[in-house]
Amino acid sequence: MQSDGQNSHKKTFMGGVLVLMPAALFAKVIGLFYKIPLIAIVGVEGMAYFLAAYHIYSLLFVLSATGLPTALSLQVSRCVAQGRAFAVRRVFGVALALFLSLGLVGTLALVVGADALAARLSMGDAAASIVAIAPALLLAAFIGAARGFTQGKQHMLPTAVSEVLEAAGKLGFGLAFALLAKSRALSVPQVAAYAIFGITAGMALSALWLGATLVYFALRERTPREVHGVFPTRRGIFCELCRIALPITVSASVMSLVSLLDTALISGRLQAAGFAPSVANAMYSSYGNLAIPLYNLVPSLLSPLTLALMPLLGACCAKGDRTGGEAAFGSALRLTALFSIPAAMGLAVFSHPILSLIYVGQDAAVSVAAPLLSILALSVPSAALITLAGAALQAMGHTLVPVLAMGAGAAVKLSVEVLLLALPGVHIYGAPVSTLACNATVLVIEAVVLLRVLPFRIHAVRDLARPFLAALCSVGAVAMLYLLLARRCGQPRWLMPAVLLLAVVLFALLALCFRAVEESDLVNLPQGERLCAILKKCKLLKR
Repeated sequence: MQSDGQNSHKKTFMGGVLVLMPAALFAKVIGLFYKIPLIAIVGVEGMAYFLAAYHIYSLLFVLSATGLPTALSLQVSRCVAQGRAFAVRRVFGVALALFLSLGLVGTLALVVGADALAARLSMGDAAASIVAIAPALLLAAFIGAARGFTQGKQHMLPTAVSEVLEAAGKLGFGLAFALLAKSRALSVPQVAAYAIFGITAGMALSALWLGATLVYFALRERTPREVHGVFPTRRGIFCELCRIALPITVSASVMSLVSLLDTALISGRLQAAGFAPSVANAMYSSYGNLAIPLYNLVPSLLSPLTLALMPLLGACCAKGDRTGGEAAFGSALRLTALFSIPAAMGLAVFSHPILSLIYVGQDAAVSVAAPLLSILALSVPSAALITLAGAALQAMGHTLVPVLAMGAGAAVKLSVEVLLLALPGVHIYGAPVSTLACNATVLVIEAVVLLRVLPFRIHAVRDLARPFLAALCSVGAVAMLYLLLARRCGQPRWLMPAVLLLAVVLFALLALCFRAVEESDLVNLPQGERLCAILKKCKLLKR
């Protein structure tokens, strides 16, 4: 039986995740849909420059502000637990100096090397966009430090609000700046630069909020320096930050580097295959701005779920609680499959009507992106499972395995891409195929290691097969209904949302009938006990 302390920690953790999940959902939805009007303003070619600059920014952002906030939050939480308020301030001071130094170096590198970077990506006109997004790195460094500090003190609301402000600012400022540039009849590269400056402005809005939050904490918690106790040295703090952050940063930066290489490789290889630069950039833009965001949506939305469940696995492994560990991992695996598998099938089958519904008036780009999304959709479950397996390995102390697996996957992806992009009849289709090969490689490596180190059994075949059958039946039935209605009614705009809603309801019922969901998967949700009681009365849920 669990102690009150254990229950309290779990409630605190789940409460933080429930605060972060709506903010993450809002940010992802804004990130997906704000490109719809942006493409109409900037144009498909201009969005290629936008995407090139953003990939460079993303790589430097990962290097400077991905692992460090996690490391800072861990150090702050330890000091808070020990009641060492002065040590918290010292840790934050060292971390802030480190964060800002890295952010400043990244910003200067982008400003000074914009022309050279754009030339290396075979997109010389992207230089203005690179300069426009450069200050965002310095702002991101400050935001990362502030979020790490507040999360370490178990205050998740500042992070959630900052994510919402950042997404809303990106949407509002990005569209406003793009319209301003368009009204002045500026060139396409300049319009793209104005549009991407909206990201910088959104980061500035988020930084202002977090700065005010830090001032509030400083005024509220004026604590004198402790008289007793051993204080961490600045050098020790620096070394500990680097030790924790390095594996996380390397693992995340591998795929960001691959995305950046994609920018240069896809456009360059397509041009080598005989496509004109404008055509190659338009094809890459259709792939990167239309297909990729929908592919990334489900795995990114599942990350808070993984973060909520994996600490339970780590605690169970530390205590030798095999039963608890099996239950925690099994629940994580089932919920991941329940979201990712039907989403993958839906995107694969309905790629064209979904893209047409979202990107109205972009028929040419949709016709290019739709078959690419259908192939990419096959990689959605593996991408979600990679996140789950990597988190489990990290929870058990095997932090290097995800790094090595990502490196192997990146090598496979680039090799397949180089081989396929220049082949006649394949060209741009080589990009999603290479992603599928990459994810398969990473997942196999992580799964093999995970099966060897887990101290309990997992029922992967059963837990993946049941939602697969439910998704196959529901999506297959709805697809036939969609074809029938489309022939009789045409394709009105209301048809696709109605069909998708029907598919979700049908899948939920079939998942319960096929026992793809267990009581333990639902009981910890808000009103979960009441939901389980209702489902049991309807004989749709068994213990």
